[in-house]
Amino acid sequence: MPPRALVTGASRGIGRAVAAALVRRGFEVIGTSRNPASLSDAETLDGVRYLPLDLSDERSIDSAVAEAGAVDVMINNAGGSQIGPIEEVPVSAMRGLLEQNLLGSVRLTQGLLPGMRVRRSGRIIFISSFAGVTPVPFLSVYAASKAALTALARGLRQEVMAHGIWVSVIAPFDIHTSIPLELHFKEDSAYSPAVLRVKAVRDKSLAEAPEPSIVAGKVLQVLEARKPRAFYPVGRNAGLQGFLLKHLPDSMVESIVRKLFTVDG
Repeated sequence: MPPRALVTGASRGIGRAVAAALVRRGFEVIGTSRNPASLSDAETLDGVRYLPLDLSDERSIDSAVAEAGAVDVMINNAGGSQIGPIEEVPVSAMRGLLEQNLLGSVRLTQGLLPGMRVRRSGRIIFISSFAGVTPVPFLSVYAASKAALTALARGLRQEVMAHGIWVSVIAPFDIHTSIPLELHFKEDSAYSPAVLRVKAVRDKSLAEAPEPSIVAGKVLQVLEARKPRAFYPVGRNAGLQGFLLKHLPDSMVESIVRKLFTVDG
């Protein structure tokens, strides 16, 4: 029997690229989407079985766990993003993003982890973001959700390693993908010019960034490793940028980020 992989958010972007790469490697792939019935032929992949999944709905998560059955590889990829000043982002919107990016993935992992533990075998990969390492102004809630996801994955890794399960984080740095972006700021906001400048830089960077296949390649690298590392940056010069961000003074990093995203105009 081929190994079975579950990939969340498999209808587009990174999730779709990962699902396609796993099919080519001989995996039995289960992909999730909010509404698989609405997917066009161009959005679906041969060799992928699609399940409905809404990460903000526990009943949907429990149903997906039951439908998926035993899973050898779990790729927690689905998520969203938002932009806006912390002063003005509604707490309800923050809560929704945390449900989508963090708590939903945790609940799904809780559902599939017991089977892996009993079999003493499994791989769990969380697709996080470099924003969780160095947040960008006005993308702070998104960054917080990804930082929390990374911290949780690192802790989980230590909890399950003795049971034959390996947990890793892949942190993309600017990937050409259409991740949903919610805008949250008031019409008369004092922050709106800066928010729109940051959004313009963010959109341009994503448009010029490497394709999602680079993340899919990193997923395969992690799965092929006998003892995968805890954290893998990926993207154009991600390793170098990660090294610099780790060793430069915070004041210098903040200055670079503000200039790069034209925060001050």
